[in-house]
Amino acid sequence: MSDSHHEELERGRFDSPIATTPDLAAATSTLITATPARYSGRIGGIDIARALAIFGMFYAHVGKEWWGDPVAEFLAGIPDGRSSILFALLAGVSLSIITGRNVPFIGEEMRAARLRVVGRSCVLLIIAAILGALGTAVAIILAYYAAWFVAALPFSRWSARKLFIAAAVFAVAGPLVTNLTVNWFLPGLSIWPGGDPNTFLFEVFITGTYPGLVYMAFVLAGMGIGRLELTSTANHVRFVASGIVLMMCGYGASWLLTNTIVDDVVGPSSSAQGMETAAQASSWNPGLTWVGSPFPDLYSFVTAEPHTGTVFEAVGSGGFAIAVLGVCLLVGNLAGTVLYPLAAAGSMSLTVYSAHIVAIAFNPEWIFSESSAPILWLVGTSLVVCPLLKLRFRRGPLEWIMWRASQAAAHVPE
Repeated sequence: MSDSHHEELERGRFDSPIATTPDLAAATSTLITATPARYSGRIGGIDIARALAIFGMFYAHVGKEWWGDPVAEFLAGIPDGRSSILFALLAGVSLSIITGRNVPFIGEEMRAARLRVVGRSCVLLIIAAILGALGTAVAIILAYYAAWFVAALPFSRWSARKLFIAAAVFAVAGPLVTNLTVNWFLPGLSIWPGGDPNTFLFEVFITGTYPGLVYMAFVLAGMGIGRLELTSTANHVRFVASGIVLMMCGYGASWLLTNTIVDDVVGPSSSAQGMETAAQASSWNPGLTWVGSPFPDLYSFVTAEPHTGTVFEAVGSGGFAIAVLGVCLLVGNLAGTVLYPLAAAGSMSLTVYSAHIVAIAFNPEWIFSESSAPILWLVGTSLVVCPLLKLRFRRGPLEWIMWRASQAAAHVPE
């Protein structure tokens, strides 16, 4: 290689243009512009959705039974099961808001946010214990809620796309695992965990009324929604449209299967048969031995009825919750005017939910009531008292306690 060629190479290495200060400034400006802005402020539509979820739970607990009127019976059945799913979806949205909204926190900010979540979960466990001690017939969701909050923390850095994928995985795998575990595997081993603090995690994720392996699908979907721009009307419309599609897929496929292939008239449920098998085996205490249990019937996998925890219920009712949230976000601008009482109740949903459990404890006859009076009292009182509290205080009583606990957990000064 000639000396002149070496000189050309050296000039190529050292005499190439170097970025000047203006060039660096322009590049930095472009990078900052490419980073999405974090939406801010309270989202009125979320408060409206929270209120609907709480009032739906009210109706599921004390609503009048409408027998003989198909239309009224259908409408009255809408809150059953779906309210708790909407509540779980909104829990996920709240998690994303706490951990950075559409731009997840990093470093110390994320650490503090996660500690705040843990603090909130501790308060929920305490409140759940107090409400549970009242002995009502209501399956209190707060302890489940606390466990889901903590279980979702490893996903708090994930993007919306990853969260939606994870939600889909839980929506398919969760129902299959819980059905097989509760209705076949545990009865076959003559194991019935529950009623013992040591089985808490087992109950809140597998065997309880709100099994976390299923409900984490809604929590993660809510987190994915919270990672999107929630002030965008286009996104609100997408939520409604995608929710309707999911409802058609979940409920539609279940209806086709249960009306064409799978007979919905089945014998004793596999769970009941498993309980009988376990009871017979436990009479002579076989220990941890496979005593056998009937495999769950096909109908238990394909129905979409409330609280069945199937894939079809998860998809259909999850879609319902997403569509409801989308509608609430579309009318969110009304949260400060005509829908203010509803939004005020939603902004202190923990206080409202807890108060209704206390009310039922004093009025146990409200459960399965044949009158509309209980639901009217609960909803009416909430819509009157909450706006009055909101005019004087920024937070509801229990929300204030939760806020203080979360600040203390993260060592954040007032």
